[in-house]
Amino acid sequence: MKKKMIVFTVLALILLGGGAGGTYYYALASKYISTEDAKIQGDLRAIYPPGAGKLIEWNFKEGDSFKKGDVLGIVETASAKGSSPAQTQDIIAPEDGTILQFSGIKDQMVSPSSAIAMSANLDQLYVTANLQETEIADAKVGSPVTIKVDAYPTAVITGHVERLGLGTNASFSLLPSSNSSGNFTKVIQRIPVRIALDSLQGQRLVPGLNVTVKIEK
Repeated sequence: MKKKMIVFTVLALILLGGGAGGTYYYALASKYISTEDAKIQGDLRAIYPPGAGKLIEWNFKEGDSFKKGDVLGIVETASAKGSSPAQTQDIIAPEDGTILQFSGIKDQMVSPSSAIAMSANLDQLYVTANLQETEIADAKVGSPVTIKVDAYPTAVITGHVERLGLGTNASFSLLPSSNSSGNFTKVIQRIPVRIALDSLQGQRLVPGLNVTVKIEK
């Protein structure tokens, strides 16, 4: 009899726990749209030399920030007349940003058709979250968003929905899939949603970091 009571008690606890867990996840799903298919992003800018010549100076290393109008580097260009001295051209920053990657080498020959650096304004980062098409109707511009960054698991960053995508990710593919075989399998499509960052909690974010988002319905 005692063993039966123990078994019944254990089963009751399991059922109660499962019911509580189910209720919690149902409440969570009814209040939020959640996805792990999301990343920190920024508007990347390629930096090109103004002309062909020798890169004689570069003033910023990777991770350094600069302001619009700063002289990032100097290119020495050969004169059209062989008897004239070489001329120099400044590489001017078109906007505020941070050097993310620099592929140039001092005194190497550079060309205006080849980028020597990549930059982004780290003060204007955002999140792109890819929501299932069955969820997009519950996402509204301005809805509050909670963001957890994999790189900083203890930090909770806040934001809001800034823009809803006007097409699925597949519709923007350079090589859209075609159904030439006649067989069809429905695949849930995903729509990109842009999320503005309101509070970074003092974290230094960079483009490409994985995040998990919860959007309030």
